[in-house]
Amino acid sequence: MPPKIALLLTVAFILWLVVRDVKRRPHLSKALWIPLIWLLIFGSRAVSLWFGVQGAGNTELDGSPLDRLVFLCLLLAGVLVLVKRRVHFSGIVAGNKWLFIFFLYLGISVLWSDYPFVAFKRWIKDVGSIVMILVVLSESEPVEAVKTVFLRCAYVLVPVSVLCIKYFPDFGRSYDPWGDLSYGGVTMNKNTLGATLIIYSIVLFWEMLELHDDQSRGGKKFQMSSCLLLLGMVAWLFPKAQSQTSLVCTILGAGILLAMRLPSIRSRAGRMELYVFALALLFVFLNSVFNLTGTFVHALGRNTTLTGRTEIWQRALSVPINPLVGTGYYSFWLDPKRVDIVTSDYWFRLNEAHNGYIETYLNEGLIGVFLLAALLIFAFQKIKRDLVNEQSLFNAVRLALLAVAVVYNFSESAFDRQDFVWFALLLAIVGHLRHNQDFVVEDTNGETQKRDDKSELEIAVDCPPAGAFTVKNAFWKP
Repeated sequence: MPPKIALLLTVAFILWLVVRDVKRRPHLSKALWIPLIWLLIFGSRAVSLWFGVQGAGNTELDGSPLDRLVFLCLLLAGVLVLVKRRVHFSGIVAGNKWLFIFFLYLGISVLWSDYPFVAFKRWIKDVGSIVMILVVLSESEPVEAVKTVFLRCAYVLVPVSVLCIKYFPDFGRSYDPWGDLSYGGVTMNKNTLGATLIIYSIVLFWEMLELHDDQSRGGKKFQMSSCLLLLGMVAWLFPKAQSQTSLVCTILGAGILLAMRLPSIRSRAGRMELYVFALALLFVFLNSVFNLTGTFVHALGRNTTLTGRTEIWQRALSVPINPLVGTGYYSFWLDPKRVDIVTSDYWFRLNEAHNGYIETYLNEGLIGVFLLAALLIFAFQKIKRDLVNEQSLFNAVRLALLAVAVVYNFSESAFDRQDFVWFALLLAIVGHLRHNQDFVVEDTNGETQKRDDKSELEIAVDCPPAGAFTVKNAFWKP
């Protein structure tokens, strides 16, 4: 097929999926397009790279003015949405203390970076992800909004990745440092492509499980067929990405979603940490006897060095830094001298440690590692509590995203940076904004009324009583 025809068919297919999805979810506001655009950039490549706009000076340090402008506009738009919705940040901070302590420390660590302004710009962009997540979760139907923003991202980026690899190799293919052909699709490399495929797979599987359970849902056959088609594309992309870590994480995430549907497992959610600890001890024992790790790695077609990662870890940890506070937020690889030490015998240069925990140590030191561990423990406890109180599929998805992020970062770096997996983890941690809140509806004249729950709003909209006003906006307020 000629590339131009393939491009037209792909664009038509994407528009068809997105338009139908918008019609199926009329209660979601137009503000959801702001985090969607943010996520589309995270899941592909910078706007400047798509349009071939090069910035002046050192691109690694200075970045692109076009990219800065795009992110700034999206960030300001997101803040305006939150202000208009009267989202009370004090309540959000109180419910996510460890998350904001971690981000506060990341911001402070900018001060001892060799390039504080560069580090500060990166930190602001990371904070922007929190803003986008709050925009999504402050929708009148937050769970539906979460699923929708990831689904629409998959509607666009999965078909375009297939298109780029098959018909536009200048965009979708490249050569890795070893001279082998690498497939990145809409992303910059195969590892990033693999990371996005994890999230797409979990969300598409989530949608299919809900479609299976909801017998009254309109357009069920079409939506199920669309999900299956996209999952087929994802399955085609996985071998191209050649990321065994992503494949393992996808299987893990899907397994958790299926496991949490079993009554015998759901009923024991309150003792989840006990079972995790017992499984960890069992694994350590069996691994010491049967070398399960080596067997598993070889079964995936990898060696025990994880494609040279263990040597990279040793080299990176040998670089002299302040062990307590590190080199500053996202700054270790900005110093050419440190990069030279790690890559002295290589004919290529690295920009990450391929391990999120080591990366956190290099950038934020032992304090950063401690705060990250506290954040992950807090996230687990919070999600477990929500699962016990409300055993919804969304909470199971949050647990799956947390588990995926923990495992993924053993061989890739995704913590505290502009990354698709990190965005999904942050969203899973925040989870809900409804605790101790009233539902507020605003009429076209700017007047507001409080409701005890969303069902009252639905009654007011569907069967308005005498004197009821027309709903213009709806949001949760502490």
